[in-house]
Amino acid sequence: MIETLPSPYYAVIFTSVRTATGAEEYERASQRMLELVQAQPGFLGVKSVRGEDGLGITVSCWTDQAAILAWKNHPEHQEIRERGRRIWYRSYHIRITRVERSYSA
Repeated sequence: MIETLPSPYYAVIFTSVRTATGAEEYERASQRMLELVQAQPGFLGVKSVRGEDGLGITVSCWTDQAAILAWKNHPEHQEIRERGRRIWYRSYHIRITRVERSYSA
């Protein structure tokens, strides 16, 4: 079951295609980012999936745009993000959206 958050909130949708390089280092960095983001003010949650073809989608949810910007500017997150651009991602795309309404069954 997927948790439905009370709206409105913001979602950052990170779509990426991985390279075949550095899988173990990538996994360690991913776990570290999860630890850090959970301590960020305004962070509501995250879900992530990746297919065998390397395509991945991560959706993180936030209370507001200021919280998203604070995470973007977090020094350790910036360092890992740069490493991702150089080594781990063949391509990526980021979308930020405001969720006005959501529901589930």
